[in-house]
Amino acid sequence: MANPPPLPPPPAGYWWRTFACLADIIPLLILGWALSGLLAGPEELAARQHTDEWIQRFTKQYFKAIQTGAPRDLEAVKGMVLHPKDADLQAFNAWYSFQGNVSFVTMLLALALQEWLLAGRTLGKRIFRLRAIGLPEAEEPGFLRSLLRSAWKAAFFTLPNPFFMLLGIVNFHVPLFRRDKRAWHDRWTRTQVVDDRGS
Repeated sequence: MANPPPLPPPPAGYWWRTFACLADIIPLLILGWALSGLLAGPEELAARQHTDEWIQRFTKQYFKAIQTGAPRDLEAVKGMVLHPKDADLQAFNAWYSFQGNVSFVTMLLALALQEWLLAGRTLGKRIFRLRAIGLPEAEEPGFLRSLLRSAWKAAFFTLPNPFFMLLGIVNFHVPLFRRDKRAWHDRWTRTQVVDDRGS
């Protein structure tokens, strides 16, 4: 008679998962932003400069409006936000799309390789003593599962797309309402983040 699969360790708590996620994501976002500056071509660098100049103009106008309270200054701030020039929109789109794509690839590869090569543990999971496991066998998630889990997280945190952002916010809160503490990307990839303190 075949033995039943081993019982997995207890699921990781919502807040421990959140802290581990932030410990993973924040350094990778910074790395992605730095890499996008290094990998940018002339067009991307021009878009970045244009974007930075717009942000400086906006910041200056914003603080002027706060200090003076003059209707003219308040209208100027409102106009910059609600009626941007086409050149400003094109620069924003070009730079932030490029930066988002570089950050997406950086985060995807870093998270997937860590989970795959380090038995379900990323830097954040190591810090907070968690790991991802494949279900129902309760073993390492493997490359494909790690890649799919990482793609979901990387898309939510890096791509400037309202649809991904909305889905990501909802998914981020799903474990709060589930007994097994699994988010959508855990269920889709048949994985679970577990407390590794007993291992």
